Amino acid sequence: MPTLTTRRLGSFAAALALTVSGLALASPAQAAVGVDLSVNDTTITEGESVTLSWTSTEAIDLVASGGGWSGNKANPAGSESVTPTGTGDVTYTLTATDENGRDATDSVTVTVAPAAPAGITPNPVTFPDPCTVVVPETLHVTYYVDYGDDDVEEVDADTYDGTDFSEPDFPVRFYAEADPGFSLADGAPAEWEYTAPESCFGESATLVKAVASCGKVTFNSVSDETVTVLYGSEDEDQPDGEITLEAGDSRTVKTKRRELLFIAYTDDTDVQLDSIKVRQNCGDTSPGGSGHPTVAPAAGL
Repeated sequence: MPTLTTRRLGSFAAALALTVSGLALASPAQAAVGVDLSVNDTTITEGESVTLSWTSTEAIDLVASGGGWSGNKANPAGSESVTPTGTGDVTYTLTATDENGRDATDSVTVTVAPAAPAGITPNPVTFPDPCTVVVPETLHVTYYVDYGDDDVEEVDADTYDGTDFSEPDFPVRFYAEADPGFSLADGAPAEWEYTAPESCFGESATLVKAVASCGKVTFNSVSDETVTVLYGSEDEDQPDGEITLEAGDSRTVKTKRRELLFIAYTDDTDVQLDSIKVRQNCGDTSPGGSGHPTVAPAAGL
């Protein structure tokens, strides 16, 4: 073999050995730490849950944060169901750390819409006896009474005399409606029919007995309670006078009316509506004799 060729081969072999030696001494490239976080639904309604899923590479530690999600998580992969609190955007983050302290993070955001208000079941309008109507109170609900022919009025929560709304041949309908922004529960009763029976319109109470004489009327209390008596004419806007009778009392008033209308009542809402003929011509013994029905002050007022 020629000397030149041998030298050339020797030089090539030395160069090759040096190259191979350099490769052997170089450190191999290290894989990067990584994490991938995903969610099954990015838009939900308040109270609903989502599932977070993740995978990682070259991580020795996975730590969760955000939206109340926290703690170390399964490595290298896992999933977990979470229920966001509140409404609006909620962000969940997962941080992966490798053995050299290098980090990688990934996040997902869930939008939580407010839950629709639950349907309301209104408290019912009740009728504890045939002559009484009780309109209840229910939060976010308004009650109405419908008299027919588009005649409707709002009714406050209270206990009412049934005759305030109805007569024996005049039924009415009470109903409930949810206030704006709310709704009634499906199938919830919201209408109640009512008719006041004839028995609610009985004769008026007897609180006083009236005795007429010449130009005078004496009112005698027959009630155990204090009675107020207003007297005058139905043709006038104001009564001629007013008296108060304690139990067993009597009062005499003067009048020039031929017929005196009077209303007697107590604090318990007992009412007596009546009238009495009054002689004005003392020589005429028949009721309603001649005279002029002018207003006169009551005696003793």
